[in-house]
Amino acid sequence: MQSKFSIDSVNQAQFIDSRRRRYILLFVSYITSAVMYIYAFKNLGAVDPILPMVLFITATAFLLNITYFHYNNNLNLACNIEAILVAAFVLGLVFIGGFNNTALYWVFPFPAILFGLLGVRNALISNVLLTSALAIILFVPDLALAHYKNAEQSRFITSLLIVILACWINEYFREQSHQAMELLQHNKEQQANTDPLTGLANRRFIDANLMQSFNLQPDVFFPLAVIACDIDSFKQLNDKFGHQAGDEVLKVIANIFRAHLRQQDIACRTGGEEFLLLLPKTSKIDAFKVAEKIRQQLSQQKLLSTDKAYTVTASFGVAESQQLAQLPTAIKLADQQLYQSKRNGRNQIN
Repeated sequence: MQSKFSIDSVNQAQFIDSRRRRYILLFVSYITSAVMYIYAFKNLGAVDPILPMVLFITATAFLLNITYFHYNNNLNLACNIEAILVAAFVLGLVFIGGFNNTALYWVFPFPAILFGLLGVRNALISNVLLTSALAIILFVPDLALAHYKNAEQSRFITSLLIVILACWINEYFREQSHQAMELLQHNKEQQANTDPLTGLANRRFIDANLMQSFNLQPDVFFPLAVIACDIDSFKQLNDKFGHQAGDEVLKVIANIFRAHLRQQDIACRTGGEEFLLLLPKTSKIDAFKVAEKIRQQLSQQKLLSTDKAYTVTASFGVAESQQLAQLPTAIKLADQQLYQSKRNGRNQIN
């Protein structure tokens, strides 16, 4: 339940990675297109008009793509389109040769750009396909408009493969390192948000994580029912049988909660023998039914392995919150109802 509702380190890492890809997309779209426009204007008077035309078309396509991205904010789509434009530009530039047959020199930055836009796996596949297409253009006789020396072609392909391999090694192990750090941080957060004895969420989880989720997605949770639960005469139980027996009872009760709650419900241990159950999209009437099922099983089940005749009961208080602003009041009301159950004789629900 904690990983379902918390805004944890994994989500934060995904946000940071998306921001990294966004900046690469912006760089390629604006800076690269500006450079292309500059060289396109410089080559307007050239005898061959193909090069400035390719530069103008590619630069304009980059700007159209980033404009569309600002409109729909679909990062994956924009990065995929940008990668296709990059590949098309590289193939076109090598095909025509560029200015004074210098096209091959301009190819080397683009493998790293593809890794930044597409991620490790997709970028590796794209770079291999792009390199294969470049090899066909270079080594099939008379296929390209440009003419390159044989030694220049083979050295270019070899160097390009080395660049791609270096980029892959860097990106692969960077990704592996980030995943390991995310897992470590997630485990730390999970331990901090979990009661070690019962495995239920603790008070910190409610304050630090759950309230933030409520605020971000109120429609997913509200109306929300609140059930406060307190084990009756727990101090006497500890005094009579020892704290180890008390711990045993707490663990069994936590399992009873899990058996009667839905996946989206949240059970928290908020104190020594105090619990708080939060039931999203649940009315007060339905919460009473859930509390009654738990109450009955507690009073009927023999929880102590050392004394099967000893009966453990609990008292409950129920309230309902229609919106997030009402939740603190609902929790306070459920607590008041709980103590009303205590005053009325325990082992009941109010």
